[in-house]
Amino acid sequence: MSVQHWKFQRISAIALIPIVLFSLYYIVSLSTVSYDHLINDLGSLNGFIITSLFMGFILFHSSMGMEVIIEDYIHSEDLQKNVVSLSKLFHLISFFLTIIILASI
Repeated sequence: MSVQHWKFQRISAIALIPIVLFSLYYIVSLSTVSYDHLINDLGSLNGFIITSLFMGFILFHSSMGMEVIIEDYIHSEDLQKNVVSLSKLFHLISFFLTIIILASI
C-alpha cells in the first residue's frame, strides 16, 4: 500500500462524516412522507445528487478498504491483482447501477 493510497483512504473517511450525517438527516426527513412523495423526491435533482454523492463516497472508500484487506490476506501477487481488479470492477458497476436506477426514477 502506498502513501498516496493511505492518504486517499483517510481523506475519504473524513469526507464521509458530513456526507453520512447529511444523508441520515435526509433519510430521516423522508421517513414520514408518502411513497409517492418519496419517489418524487429521490427523482429530483437534490435527491439524485445526495444519493449519488453518498453512494459514490461509500463505494470509493469500500473499494480502497477491500484493496488493503486483499493485499493483507492474499499472498500470491497474480491472484492479488486479479481479485483487486474484480473488486474495483464490482464497486464501479455498483456505482453506475446506482446512477442508472436514480436516473430512471
